[in-house]
Amino acid sequence: MGDEAKAKEFLDKAEKKAKSASSGLGKLFGGGSSKLEDAADEFTKAGNLYKMAKKWDQAGAAFQRAAECYIKSSKHDSAQAYISASQCFKKGNVSSAVTCLKAAIEYYTDEGRFAIAANHQKELAEMYEAEGDLDQACQCYQTAADFYEGESSSVSSQQCLLKIAQISAQLERFERAIEIYEKVAAGSLDNNLKQFGVKEYFLRAILCYLANDDLVGGERALQRYKDMQASFSSSRECRLLEDIIAACRKNNVEEFTDAIGEFNSVTQLDAWKTAVLLKVKQTLTKEESVQ
Repeated sequence: MGDEAKAKEFLDKAEKKAKSASSGLGKLFGGGSSKLEDAADEFTKAGNLYKMAKKWDQAGAAFQRAAECYIKSSKHDSAQAYISASQCFKKGNVSSAVTCLKAAIEYYTDEGRFAIAANHQKELAEMYEAEGDLDQACQCYQTAADFYEGESSSVSSQQCLLKIAQISAQLERFERAIEIYEKVAAGSLDNNLKQFGVKEYFLRAILCYLANDDLVGGERALQRYKDMQASFSSSRECRLLEDIIAACRKNNVEEFTDAIGEFNSVTQLDAWKTAVLLKVKQTLTKEESVQ
């Protein structure tokens, strides 16, 4: 007998036990709770067999039913089953994956287990991001960041905040992105392990100033960043910013392009910076056409 056929047998037995537990006789003569636990065990066995057969939706549905049966006897087991369901649904039915993961997160937050809740909240954010729902992704990353911060996991909290900044810039919410990059940079200056990343945050923040058509703000921020970190002044990132700010001040697209090309020849620009720089260039070409 194949895995699917075995899974179907377990599924049928589980549904009968669950129905019996919730029936009038089950409630009258007791034993409803233990029958639900037995049903949950059968649903779990069915879910594992469906996983082996790579039938992800069926596996997710079986684990979800197990979670529903466990809820009265063991909320912990219920949460674990919801997570198993979510992992299976992620491979196809993302909407159901989100629903199951939210149910598990609710349990962990109710129990005060915020470190675990944060991990799953971050996973939820990643699902929304992959589906293109960037507003929901930002909200979930923010919740995860708050949970991590409450558990003194500052590195994980910063990672989530940086994701919000990245997405905010994609959505052209440049002021929010600047706020985060400056906050993370300031919080990294006194940490030897984090200092290396500060120049990257400064670079990204000023690119956001320029993309937001705030040249004066970008110039002031650059001077402020030099004062905050002495080594930043001699970095390639700082030189790039000085060059493109000068090009923007003169509204010189050629100098702007040359500065970027020189930097890119040594340190390849990632997709995010390329997109933001393109936005900056568009503000220059727009001014050129007006003139």
